[in-house]
Amino acid sequence: MNAPTRRGFNVGAAFQAARAIAPKWQSCVRSSAIFATVLIFPACSSPAAPSSTSGGQIDVLAYLIGDASTWPRRGSHGQNQVVDVARQEVCWTKYGNVRRFECWRWDDAFIYHAVDHALDGDSDESYHFTDGRWLPRFLPASATAASPWTLDVAGNDVVWFDPSCNVVPSRSHMFPYRLRAWVEQQVDGGGDIGVRDTLLFEYEPYDPAAPQRVTPERFYFGHGAGWYRWQRVGAVDLFNRLGGPSTQMDRSVWCQG
Repeated sequence: MNAPTRRGFNVGAAFQAARAIAPKWQSCVRSSAIFATVLIFPACSSPAAPSSTSGGQIDVLAYLIGDASTWPRRGSHGQNQVVDVARQEVCWTKYGNVRRFECWRWDDAFIYHAVDHALDGDSDESYHFTDGRWLPRFLPASATAASPWTLDVAGNDVVWFDPSCNVVPSRSHMFPYRLRAWVEQQVDGGGDIGVRDTLLFEYEPYDPAAPQRVTPERFYFGHGAGWYRWQRVGAVDLFNRLGGPSTQMDRSVWCQG
């Protein structure tokens, strides 16, 4: 992801728009892509069951985490899902590399961006957000593309780590971003994803001194299938076909993990 934009971290375009505030991915060398499935569940195979709406709210985990049978995947690059229920964490390993992964965590209120360790250029650097709120744990069923759930994470900082896990001061700074999310029914994800209700999520970093809109990154999560697409103007990453290595993650390289 670029200025922290997903795919990796293209500190360029988004950075300029955000006054050089930066990290993320672009086409999922990202990785954001973010971006093998090793589901570490108690004694069952599938994490988030509820697909239905309850009390006017949608269980985001039912979209965020795909059934084990739908992973690993290939397409623009190889990607595998790794779920650790005890940690309340879902990670995606990328490019068939145990050291390239992106992880999100959850509690009863939010999904949080925990780390992007799959930056463009096959870098051993990584970044972390101090706030990290990413999605609501439960999304209002009334959210639509015209009237989405929104959040302005204005007090966030990005913390950048070199390969030895030392903080890089010149790349660690204030990094606000805006979020939007909603669910669309019967979206064709192509490949082996097929037609499913889909959670769409947009991430847009901005410069607080000149908060003009920049091109957001958009993520697609199929109900029961999880993450299968990432896009930004000029770039689309798809990992929607079954197959590829069931790559695990090397947690030892995660700074503060």
